[in-house]
Order: sequence, then structure tokens, then C-alpha cells
Amino acid sequence: MTQTNKLIEIFKLFFKLGIVAFGGPAAHIAMIHKEVVDERKWMDEEHFLDLVGATSLIPGPNSTEMVIHCGYQRGGIIGLFISGLSFIMPACVLTGI
Repeated sequence: MTQTNKLIEIFKLFFKLGIVAFGGPAAHIAMIHKEVVDERKWMDEEHFLDLVGATSLIPGPNSTEMVIHCGYQRGGIIGLFISGLSFIMPACVLTGI
């Protein structure tokens, strides 16, 4: 898979989750786990749980941090920015309306 295809895949997944993921960080992380570990196999269970532990230590929104970590894991620095923006933007737009 080319880098461009990976970035498109990252955008589509996290934009979809940004639109439909309601219920707070715990629900978001469960949805991310289902997509990233179970369905797409981007990382294994152990690595995902390590990232959950790391985000628990860092102040801020855990689910957004998980999205950014997953985007970085899949697409590098560009994937980091694409995943974060595609997850955050739907909430920003919906809040601004």
C-alpha cells in the first residue's frame, strides 16, 4: 500500500469516527480499538494498550491523543496531523453551527 493510500485510509477512518463517535473518551477508545486492532489490524492488542496507558499519563483528551498516536503509527508525521485534524474538525464544525 502506498503512503498516499495509507493517508487516505487514515483520513476516512478518523473523519468517520469524528462524526459518529459520541459517548465520551471511553466510548471513543472502544471504537478506535475495534477499528484499529480488530478490523484493520494496524497494531496488536499489546501495543494499543501501551498507547492507552501512555495517554492516561498525559493531560488532555485521551481519545484525541489515541487518534493521533494511531495516525502516527500508520502514516508517520503526516498521518499524525491528518488523523488529528480529521477527528477534531467534525466536532468543531458541529459546535460552530
